Amino acid sequence: MIYRIHPNIKDFLMLAFDGDKAREALGEDTDFYMDERPIAYKNNWQPMEIGFSDAFVGKNKKEIPDISLSVGKLFLSQKAYELLKNLIADSGELLPVNYSGKSGHLFNGLKTVKHDPKLSVHDPLNDRYVITFDDSETKSLSIFKAEIDYDAYFCQDQLKKIVESNNLTGVSFSRDLGNPFPEELGMKSKH
Repeated sequence: MIYRIHPNIKDFLMLAFDGDKAREALGEDTDFYMDERPIAYKNNWQPMEIGFSDAFVGKNKKEIPDISLSVGKLFLSQKAYELLKNLIADSGELLPVNYSGKSGHLFNGLKTVKHDPKLSVHDPLNDRYVITFDDSETKSLSIFKAEIDYDAYFCQDQLKKIVESNNLTGVSFSRDLGNPFPEELGMKSKH
């Protein structure tokens, strides 16, 4: 079964990038902080300071999660990195980062899968989202991106089970692959 990974922005802080810090780490001409396309950064990577922000300014103090995602990058705390690195390393880059005096990693997914163009729709202006994949293309990948929506990550059962059985915080999983909104926010039900 394939799932779409969503950041749990209701209960946890969300990964945030500072464009100045990205340019310091990668050079003045980088679009790292806003480019979700699968572009390799490892050859020029220098550990970068990342941050977290509250997507909804609320009364409750939220914690930094074990996993978060933003702009096509997946944050992994050291605990999440140790549990997932062997499963996901073949699908992208694991880039070291620093945050709040701690070390972690960003997963920069480089494996993309083509969607079925006859059955898939990504139309934000009309609030229409449907993504369908050919199972033969996704079967061997534990985590991947889709050409129709580079900002998103999709995964197989194995990754979901590791996250849930180890109580890793910060993400939820949806079987509605097209829905770009986390279900816990109630913004969408089914597509």
